[in-house]
Amino acid sequence: MAKKHVVIAAVAGGVALTIAGGVAVAVALHKNDVVLSVDGETHSVSVREDTVKQVLEKDGITVGEHDVVAPSLDTKITNGMEISVLYGRQLQLTIDGEARTVWTTSRTVDDALTQLNLNDPDSKLSTSRSAAIGREGLSFNISTPKNVTVDAAGTPVELRVAGTVGDALTAAKVTPDEDDVVTPAADTSLTDGLAISYTNVEKRATTKEEAVPFEKKEEKSDELEEGKTKVTTEGVNGVKTQNFVEVYHNGTLVSSELQNEQVTKEPVAQVTKVGTKKASKPSEGGSGSGDGSDLGPANGSSCQASYYWQGQTTASGERFNPSDLTAAHKTLPLGSKVKVTNPSNGKTVVVRINDRGPYVAGRCLDLSKAAMETIGGTSSGVITVNYEVL
Repeated sequence: MAKKHVVIAAVAGGVALTIAGGVAVAVALHKNDVVLSVDGETHSVSVREDTVKQVLEKDGITVGEHDVVAPSLDTKITNGMEISVLYGRQLQLTIDGEARTVWTTSRTVDDALTQLNLNDPDSKLSTSRSAAIGREGLSFNISTPKNVTVDAAGTPVELRVAGTVGDALTAAKVTPDEDDVVTPAADTSLTDGLAISYTNVEKRATTKEEAVPFEKKEEKSDELEEGKTKVTTEGVNGVKTQNFVEVYHNGTLVSSELQNEQVTKEPVAQVTKVGTKKASKPSEGGSGSGDGSDLGPANGSSCQASYYWQGQTTASGERFNPSDLTAAHKTLPLGSKVKVTNPSNGKTVVVRINDRGPYVAGRCLDLSKAAMETIGGTSSGVITVNYEVL
């Protein structure tokens, strides 16, 4: 009997081993359905692996220190589990001139800026915000907004803007041309508190006229007595046209530069005749008593004669001297000698014609005061005379 029990026990043991082995085989053959998401692309797999790490290795997915895996690599696999892998991407950033290297799992620039807390809408980027970021990463510049003041032609404007001085001018709706002055230069990077000055420069072409003084010339003349002068050609100023470029800053004239000039009207020189003729000694009536008894009476025409004494320039160019024995006649050549007799007393005087006149009907001679005194006619003012051209 004892031997029989042993056999049964052995058989029972064999059955137990068989059952246990079957369970192990069943466990080994069981698979879990898992959803893998790699950078947003998903696919389903059935796996027997125990951990997330093993599943990724089986699927040929290698992760690094900057990649993000959820759940963690040592998490046990369960049926229906979702495994997410986001690859890290290196960004080479230059922020306001300062270089920085950062990592992100975002696949667009806009998402990366949000993740890095750099997504100020007023920032200026060297790339599009919608640009994709590949596994190889991306390099771009960021200019953050600054508070600046633009003084545009005397009107200050406060702005919050990113980039350069040129960007600030654009924001202030100022468009400089090549003549305008911008300080600092348009390509200067903005900094907080920067004061920008814009000066509107305008250049205008102008034309001005300036007088060209006439020359004065003297010519000797033997027709005039020494000491006598006569202007034969009146001087006339010429005209010089000058072209300038005037520079205005914000409407105020700051400089005027002569570009060229040209004489557009030539001046006319003034010509003065200078007498060289030796003066003849004038004839005088009588011995100074004024009776003119040593001169024969004039034989010729009769007319009325007046006299004058005011100082003035005569037609011959000389200054009138009332003490000289001279007279004015409308047509006789200047310098002519004329004998004049007062028929009422017989007194005679010889005069030199140096002026024109008189322009009164019936009168032919206008004597100097000295000449009229010689023939005794000053008390009457106008007398009838006989005259003879010598």
